This record gives sequence, C-alpha cells and structure tokens, in this order.
Amino acid sequence: MAVAMLVAGSGTAQPVVGPEAAGRLAQLGITRVSLLADQSGIGIVLEGWAFDPASVDEAVRVVFPTAQADVRIFHEVEHVAVSVTSQEGSSA
Repeated sequence: MAVAMLVAGSGTAQPVVGPEAAGRLAQLGITRVSLLADQSGIGIVLEGWAFDPASVDEAVRVVFPTAQADVRIFHEVEHVAVSVTSQEGSSA
C-alpha cells in the first residue's frame, strides 16, 4: 500500500475533502484519507493499494486547490508491521 503525507502550516487554506475531492482522490487510487492537526498546522495522510506516489502532486492540487506551494510532501521511506509474538505475551 502506498502512503504519502501532505503537511500544511497553520496559515494555509483549509483542505478540501468533500465528495468531489474524494471522487478525484479515488481516481488516483487513494482509498483512505486521514486528517491530523495541531496548533502548527494540518497533516493529511493519503493511502491506497492502487495509489502511485508519482501522482502525489495531483493529490495536492485536489486537497489544497489554492495553496499547493505551501504544502510539504512526505514520501514513504519504510513501512513496518509490528506484532506481539506468543512468547512475549506469556509470563514466566
């Protein structure tokens, strides 16, 4: 699954995530959008099995139609699954 994160500062226009934007993101292969925020800005995580990270610039135009220049793009470096093994869960 490909993942990218868009990060915009607090002065950036609000992201667009309504039905039209969702449809356009789906056309890019994005199946999940997560919005994260704190006082310094907004982060948007884009995920999808058919999402080609090479098209992330188009996704930025969809989500931030008026502020693309102010959006940082974080590309996936590594994806790690974490689980507990049966020995770790038992008491000795």
